[in-house]
Amino acid sequence: MRLGIASALVCALVVSMASGCKSSSTAPATAGAPGSSPSASTAPQPTQSSVPSTASIATINDPSSNNEPAFTVTIPSGWKVDGTVMINPCNHLPSPVFRAYASDGLTEMRYMPIFGWRWSKAQLPPSATQGCLPLPGPMTAAQFAQYYIGTIPGGVHVIGPMPISAQFQQAAQSYANGMNANNAHLMAALQANNTADTAALHIQTVNGSFVIDQRVRVRLECATRNSGPFEGGTCLAWVDVLRASQGKLDPLVQLVDDTPMPKVTPLQQWFSAFLQRQQQQGNAMLAALAKQEKQESNMLLQQHQQIMATMQANHEAFMQQQESSFQSAMHNANASMNAQSTATSDWVDYALDQQTVTGSGGTVKVSSAYGSTWSNGQGQWYQTNDPNSNPNGSLSGTWTQDTKVHGNGQPY
Repeated sequence: MRLGIASALVCALVVSMASGCKSSSTAPATAGAPGSSPSASTAPQPTQSSVPSTASIATINDPSSNNEPAFTVTIPSGWKVDGTVMINPCNHLPSPVFRAYASDGLTEMRYMPIFGWRWSKAQLPPSATQGCLPLPGPMTAAQFAQYYIGTIPGGVHVIGPMPISAQFQQAAQSYANGMNANNAHLMAALQANNTADTAALHIQTVNGSFVIDQRVRVRLECATRNSGPFEGGTCLAWVDVLRASQGKLDPLVQLVDDTPMPKVTPLQQWFSAFLQRQQQQGNAMLAALAKQEKQESNMLLQQHQQIMATMQANHEAFMQQQESSFQSAMHNANASMNAQSTATSDWVDYALDQQTVTGSGGTVKVSSAYGSTWSNGQGQWYQTNDPNSNPNGSLSGTWTQDTKVHGNGQPY
């Protein structure tokens, strides 16, 4: 399933300078090792404040979609912005990556790519961790902030922690609470403990002859299973960075936290087009797999035609059912793209790695990592990627296969 980042981290840290984004004119840093303070005795400082008192809305375009406007972000008034849209390679979530900056070229706000990683008690296949950070398990937001600044070249001087606004903390916790509420709809083995954490660090770096104060702020969301066959978990980290010349960081922090910024908002028209492209790519993959399966099946049928007449009939019926299901899925996907009321709910399912199904256990949210979902009408669900798997006889109770529906419960 496409849902579900240290070469990936290096790529992610510089992505805002690529894909059509303009590069900032930052000279190589010459700061010492962590713990040593950059020298500021000869460092010139801007004489005027580059932090306005108001905010404005900027648009981030998606170069993979003919530069279609994809997200709006809130930035300080009068600032310029360079940005692009990046799909996180670990979990395929789209996100803007941008640099907003003042006319002095030193005062900036940066929104980094989403960072993600997975771990499991069982060995994961390479495809499951492709594009993910090589981290072994959960950590705190403060620990990830330390990990992040360790990737900054040229030396970093850590001043210490910085406070986090209550609004920022509440937004992170609200996401975790919503995910935990979905646990009631899942089998015990699939239930995860979702946690949220936030942290910020005050650091200093050197840009040419200027000492730069920075706030590195992290929002970390983790889902952990501590037992059972799916023991392991996933984490996602959002990082934004504020930069200002030495002694000028506090007014920028206050403006960003009070507004608040960057307030990333996706545009509905772009969302619909993005989902349609994802559906088309998925359909192309299914068509290729179906073609390969058909070729292999036909070869086996030719080899055993005399002794496997019954299997021949079953195979043809199976292929007809697959074709019918494929055509139905295409029809439902096209209808979904034209329905504004269902597009948003489908996007929420996609962004949270979940799907909506209905059956004897009612209409519920379950993991999108599986193709088939069964329920027994007693508050339990069974998921599998094996189309021939049937829990009846293996698990207690009477199980019936659920039907996938839109995120708002509407049928396809």
